[in-house]
Amino acid sequence: MKSVIITGSSKGIGLGMCLEFLKRGCSVLISSRKKADVDAAVQKFSAQFGEDKVIGLTCDVTDIKQVQALWDAAAAKFGKVDIWINNAGAVNTTLPVWEVDPDEIKTVITTNIVGHMFGIKVAMKGMLKQGAGQIYNFYGFGSNDDKKPGGLGVYGTTKRAIRYLTELLVEEVKDMPVQVGSLMPGTVITDLMIKTISTMPLQQREMLKKSFNIVGDTVETVSEFLVEEILKNNKNGAVINWMTEEKFKARMQDPYYQSRDLFSELKLDA
Repeated sequence: MKSVIITGSSKGIGLGMCLEFLKRGCSVLISSRKKADVDAAVQKFSAQFGEDKVIGLTCDVTDIKQVQALWDAAAAKFGKVDIWINNAGAVNTTLPVWEVDPDEIKTVITTNIVGHMFGIKVAMKGMLKQGAGQIYNFYGFGSNDDKKPGGLGVYGTTKRAIRYLTELLVEEVKDMPVQVGSLMPGTVITDLMIKTISTMPLQQREMLKKSFNIVGDTVETVSEFLVEEILKNNKNGAVINWMTEEKFKARMQDPYYQSRDLFSELKLDA
């Protein structure tokens, strides 16, 4: 089966995808900047799926040596790396761009853009050497022309850059044995999402919650879909999109989604 590296995978959708890959017999490397989170995830999954299937390593994706260490550890344990997913990311406090703290701007940009580039650099070199592999980048708010989220200008700018970078890479690797694709998870209710919403003014927060109750989904739901589609994919340039236009339109007409309270169902406080 496939061996997989997912950056930023000790929580949220990254962790959810690790679980789904493991359920399907794959091997995974779990990574995060926080050692305690990595250790907890590895311990849990090792007990469930076997120590031979799971490895964990702390990693700051803005440090190229730490990113390289992910590849080296996974290749040593699993023999190869079939799939590399750039998931690690940071979101700015919900404020106009000019009011975001300079250090926070730097963190979001370096994590989301430089971190992706370092992941691509390491994965491409390793996959070209082994003769095969797939790299996936996550899109998000800001990736599309029709989404310009107020207050998330720094984050949105980085996601627009990732879309450009991914589309460029698809062209650059078309005659190579490595495939590049993109993941569009839609609105996933994660701890990071809740934290972001909680910083917003009350009126904006309530408006977003109403919208998210219609288009939002759980980590478990989206992770299962993404992993299934990744394992089925065998082409360069694949766009794996959970919330399609058709699905969005259907939900806008469905009384269930119009009335549900996803945050209460998940017992989350935003």
